[in-house]
Amino acid sequence: MNDKKFTGNAKILIVIFTGLMVLTFSQWKGKAQNVARPIETEISFPIEINKKEVNFNLKPLGIRKFRVVLDQKQIQLTDIKVFDILGNLILQDKIKPEDGLQKNFDFSHTKSKLFVVEIGNSKYNKTKSIYAHPQGDREVSPLIQEQKNTRE
Repeated sequence: MNDKKFTGNAKILIVIFTGLMVLTFSQWKGKAQNVARPIETEISFPIEINKKEVNFNLKPLGIRKFRVVLDQKQIQLTDIKVFDILGNLILQDKIKPEDGLQKNFDFSHTKSKLFVVEIGNSKYNKTKSIYAHPQGDREVSPLIQEQKNTRE
């Protein structure tokens, strides 16, 4: 008999609690959803979206010397990375818009004659390689040069 009475009291409490919750949340609903936001009238994109692909050529100038020639003048900074044949980063540089279309590099201090050049911006990168040892030019070791000088 107590079980039935307790179950009846529990049902009444549940109905009262549910009714109070419905009333409480119905009053908050309008306030919680009312957030003022400005209306968007423009669409904005990141600057990187409009960057163009960087096209370039490499021209040998002498033993371990070459020139980077851009096809078009760039509006923003252009990144340059030069690697040796083993993949070691030798130089990391930038071409500024005011630098023009060409930039010369001299790697006489390195032993490598084959270089990999990566040029690009934040969106595109292009990689080319150059054998910086023009035809007809011979690199003579100091020992051979000394022997030639003593013969003459």
